[in-house]
Amino acid sequence: MDREPPIGSEKVDKLTMTTIPRPSLKIVPLYQMAILLLVCGLVAILDVTMAGSALVGGLIQIIPQAWFSRQAFKYSGASNTDLVVRSMYRGEAGKVVMTATLFAIIFALYKQWNYIILFTAFVMMIQLQCFLTRKTLKH
Repeated sequence: MDREPPIGSEKVDKLTMTTIPRPSLKIVPLYQMAILLLVCGLVAILDVTMAGSALVGGLIQIIPQAWFSRQAFKYSGASNTDLVVRSMYRGEAGKVVMTATLFAIIFALYKQWNYIILFTAFVMMIQLQCFLTRKTLKH
């Protein structure tokens, strides 16, 4: 007599099994850096303080976001669900703490920033990151 296997223990043919590939988001911070450096280089011709403020504001967004992306996509697969969720929470918490810490350090370290430019660059890097991520995931 042949017994039915328990639910969830069926044998799966390896040829029909598919996995979702990890998104290649490592390139996004590199594109952000390239664009930020280009813009800061052009702004530096007009005003060095504005260029420095833009650079710092952009880096405050890029560095923590790169950390989050690294943590969030460290693990994949249904068998690693606990690790994936834990890693995403760790990445998000690290990103928030890192962003707050970088802002605190920058504000305490040097008072001559152009704060409007600094925050504008920070927000523009968020928008650029969303655009580049969307483009990367479509390909």
